[in-house]
Amino acid sequence: MWFFRALLRTRAGLIGFAGLVFYALLVVVGPLLVPFDSEVKTDQVNAPPGSRLQLVTRAADAEQLGTLAALADKVVGYVRSSGGETLVEPLEDTFAGTESYRRGGGLEDGLTELADGDIDALVLFSEAFKTDPIGPGSDFPGLAIANTRLSAPHLLGTDTQGRDIFSHIVNGGRTLIVTALLAGLISTTIAVLLGSLAALAGGVVDRMLSALANFILVLPRFPLLIVLAALFTLDNIVLLATLIGLLVWPALMRAVRAQVLSLRERDYVEAARALDLGGRHIVFREILPNMMSFVVINLILAVTFAMYDQIGLIFLGMAPINDYSWGVMLYFGRTRGALFSPDSAAMVLAPVVAIALFQVSMVMFARALEEVFDPRLRTA
Repeated sequence: MWFFRALLRTRAGLIGFAGLVFYALLVVVGPLLVPFDSEVKTDQVNAPPGSRLQLVTRAADAEQLGTLAALADKVVGYVRSSGGETLVEPLEDTFAGTESYRRGGGLEDGLTELADGDIDALVLFSEAFKTDPIGPGSDFPGLAIANTRLSAPHLLGTDTQGRDIFSHIVNGGRTLIVTALLAGLISTTIAVLLGSLAALAGGVVDRMLSALANFILVLPRFPLLIVLAALFTLDNIVLLATLIGLLVWPALMRAVRAQVLSLRERDYVEAARALDLGGRHIVFREILPNMMSFVVINLILAVTFAMYDQIGLIFLGMAPINDYSWGVMLYFGRTRGALFSPDSAAMVLAPVVAIALFQVSMVMFARALEEVFDPRLRTA
């Protein structure tokens, strides 16, 4: 409880903690509430936020035939690959008949048949009216939109295959965040173990481990990751997390070594030595608990670095793209030209914003932990 009371005194930390809780719910609960949209809908490609399916009827019938339920014993048409089939086909037995039309020229055929009375209603995507307007002053003045909210809206628009971007954001964070957390845990564990061993053992062991850490530190990490990703098949998140974790630990290892060198000279550690309590007791009961806050803060920072490395590899196509994540969204945004099309901006901006807000939450929470555990950093 003391931790939460201290956290409440830090506004930035409270915001960061709330952000992390939100992302935890997004990763765990979100996919249960918002299913992943995998259906390719060529009539909904690069649609703007708020677009949705709508119902068109003859103007005289607009008030009576405003819902699919009201169309029982009527003939209903839809455009193929527009998403309309997902609404019409489950109710097909209740209709007198259904007609499907191909996108493009087939849309005009559908509107013509609706105006002529061959069908009673037509399910269309809202963007279709930009190329084929209806109502007064158009080629189809006798038609009207009977229901502008026939389906749920695409809150963030659609991607280059007509799939809902919001569902991808909700379902795309789990793999990315879990991999980053795993990589952060691996790198932090290695750093704590080797840093503590180097400080407590001293001598040759200290020199060898410090030399190894310095050698890895001077290597360009991300270019090396690219080379290793090309050599190994990164077909699961554990392998990817391990590869990233093995290259992130040296900086923290040096910091842990310095912390342990300082702590081992404290009076309570000297007393434990004098009582011959053993190395395990000294490390796990005297030293490690006193630098746990430092380790936790650096674990959070290691997760942020791991996420950036992972996204970079995915963006370049060097990591698996079979699990649809925010990084994979950026990869497809690059390969399918979304980076150069204003109509596809949401496909790229949505994952960027999601990643940025997660990182900001992590950094703000880490900063708050520093203030909670170190009284010298607390503000008045």
